[in-house]
Amino acid sequence: MGAVVWILGLCCVIATGLQTIRADDSLPIVVRLHRTVVDNTNTNLNDSDESKKECKARGITCGSCTSVMLCNHENKMVASYECSSVDAQRPYCVGNGMCTNIMDAQCNTPSELCPPEQSYAFYPVPGNCSESVYCNDKKFAMKQSAPSSSYVFNSLVQSWTLRKTTADCFQINCLSSTMQNKFYVYKPNPRLYFYCATFGPMTFECSENEEFNETKRRCEFACKKEGKFAIPDGNGGSQTDRYYLCLAGLNGSYQLFETPCPTGLTFQTDDC
Repeated sequence: MGAVVWILGLCCVIATGLQTIRADDSLPIVVRLHRTVVDNTNTNLNDSDESKKECKARGITCGSCTSVMLCNHENKMVASYECSSVDAQRPYCVGNGMCTNIMDAQCNTPSELCPPEQSYAFYPVPGNCSESVYCNDKKFAMKQSAPSSSYVFNSLVQSWTLRKTTADCFQINCLSSTMQNKFYVYKPNPRLYFYCATFGPMTFECSENEEFNETKRRCEFACKKEGKFAIPDGNGGSQTDRYYLCLAGLNGSYQLFETPCPTGLTFQTDDC
């Protein structure tokens, strides 16, 4: 039964390749060349240089740690598909193009799309708003694609939301020389930010109640609700003589005030 599903999946991919290409199909996709790189010809996220596969003979084989590819007599790839698109329970490719639920040991390498601070969560793919990666505790990134080009990844709800305007699709192309060696805030969720290195994007995440300031290149406290909040002291603790006060402003906004505690009192948890 598994073999039949596998063959049907490959046939669907080949048939799809013959159809007219949609405008959304031209969106750049993140791949891994040295560590993680944006490119529009491959979708591999976790392969090291040693584990990447190339066509060596006509037939079916693994194109990456998570994809299957079909090669012709000229040793060129003519079609490919992600294992997860056929069976979500068997997302990894091993051997001669077999999809399984067990990842090849050489594929278990960290991805730069996985922030070091968190695990077991979905994160955006900088070059393609219709893709996300799921990061486990080993920082292995498994790519997920939107069910339709009409949807974009929403990191705030950890799922897909309908694309209503062009602005809903936030993307950056780290292969562009003008974008490299710079920090960029992820506008749909300012708690996340990217650094466009020469080898590709790196994802980072600010602490809770913080957002990335692109101009200052650092995470800063941001009011998201009314209340009193501790001010970090830079050493893993918090200041005791003052706190952040967040008050409601106009149109659902919040105003931030740095407020001192009354003389003789110290800030603890949520008040002096």
